[in-house]
Amino acid sequence: MTRSARQRSRDLVVALLLITLLAACSAGPPTRSSTTHRTPVRVVVTPGADGPPKASEIPSDLMNIPEPVPKAEPKSRYGNPPTYEALGETYKTLDSARGFRETGLASWYGRKFQGRKTSSGEPFDMFKLTAAHKTLPLPTYARVTNITNGQSIVVRINDRGPFHSSRIIDLSYAAAAKLGLLGGPAMVELEALTPGEELPPPPPKLELPAPVPSQPNYLQVAAYSDPINAVSLKSEINKLGISAVEIRSGTFNGDPIHRVLVGPFSEQNSLIATRNRLLSAGLAAEAVSR
Repeated sequence: MTRSARQRSRDLVVALLLITLLAACSAGPPTRSSTTHRTPVRVVVTPGADGPPKASEIPSDLMNIPEPVPKAEPKSRYGNPPTYEALGETYKTLDSARGFRETGLASWYGRKFQGRKTSSGEPFDMFKLTAAHKTLPLPTYARVTNITNGQSIVVRINDRGPFHSSRIIDLSYAAAAKLGLLGGPAMVELEALTPGEELPPPPPKLELPAPVPSQPNYLQVAAYSDPINAVSLKSEINKLGISAVEIRSGTFNGDPIHRVLVGPFSEQNSLIATRNRLLSAGLAAEAVSR
């Protein structure tokens, strides 16, 4: 090949490269595929101990904080994905709260989360009557009743949780204080409220038989309408090294109820020691007779 022929060949290669580069520049960014792959929404659960506010931070009118009045609100833009994941479990968000009722264990959260964003995007305020639920739409108004002492309040559910198999609702510090369960989890009844409708009356106080000293005593840790929750709590207590756990099924106001009991105890000192052991694990227990 002559020199002029080699030069023409090089010129042709350079021209082809320039055309390719210009075509790439004019094409712009790559277009997105019409098929999208949705990544599951994950709720981050922050580890570590929680606790109450400092005494100086507690409002003097804490017990007189007015209850929220149910009103129609649009669903939270961020708090209602069809499904989400937390601690390896997948939860499905309900489309509607109408007619929703649930009985189970309630806990509370406070200082650790103060000011942080809830799942609905609103900042958490432990001195407002709010709560967290795994599946109810955000926001939902609900009546929560401490069945043991009969205390009842209305809360606005605006967060997700508690991601604890034996608990159905997490209350703000203020809500827990008004329901009398700051000392530990307690059995409650939750009933969703529909804005514009008359509030239903609270359920009656659960009357439990008083302990009889001459008989073996038990510790009632919780009572559920769903037997799956009772079995889950029994397993959780067994993991604490407490093997004498049983589930007793019956009815309450015509509805099924499954009580989780630890015992029997023939000595009061043993009952107290086990109760303190449960409390250290975040489980409240009440002494009851057989």
